[in-house]
Amino acid sequence: MDCIKFILVGEDNKLLANFKNTLCSNGMIYTGYTKEPVNILRLVRTHLPEYIVIDVGKNFAKLKHVLEIIDEEMLAACTLVLDIKSDEISDFLRNSRVMTYVTKPVFDEIINQIAELSILNFKRVWEYEQKVKKLNDTLESRKVIEKAKWILVQQKGLSEAEAYELIKKTSRDNRIPMKYIADAIILTRS
Repeated sequence: MDCIKFILVGEDNKLLANFKNTLCSNGMIYTGYTKEPVNILRLVRTHLPEYIVIDVGKNFAKLKHVLEIIDEEMLAACTLVLDIKSDEISDFLRNSRVMTYVTKPVFDEIINQIAELSILNFKRVWEYEQKVKKLNDTLESRKVIEKAKWILVQQKGLSEAEAYELIKKTSRDNRIPMKYIADAIILTRS
């Protein structure tokens, strides 16, 4: 877990100092701390940590919007330290992609395990999201190319293979992705 930056959020100084000491002794780099929920996003976007520890305490209602943003934008792996696990928190965690939780008391032995598993889960979800995004982009490109190909078939009387080769050749000659050529064909038609 070398060179992983982390920040701490919350009011329980003893607990957060315990997290800080344990994670730093394991090679992680401490980059910041805040008590206020309004400062969390500024701190995260400034320091770009890979891991966030948030002592929720009784502030879940205040933190919920910030936690939703962290989860939606996948800003970092995040562990919530809870006094008790309520139904509202359970529902939030069930729908979350990058949040993990632990209830107090938190012992030194499990802090590193929590951090490691949280970061591994975050990386796994992030890689999955990137694959899905790439597949969606590929699918969209194929749809656009297919539409442009049929426009060429209808307008110029080319066969399907000839239309595809024309798009491919134009793309190669101009060093532009086939999707852009297909977009141009569609735009010129409309």
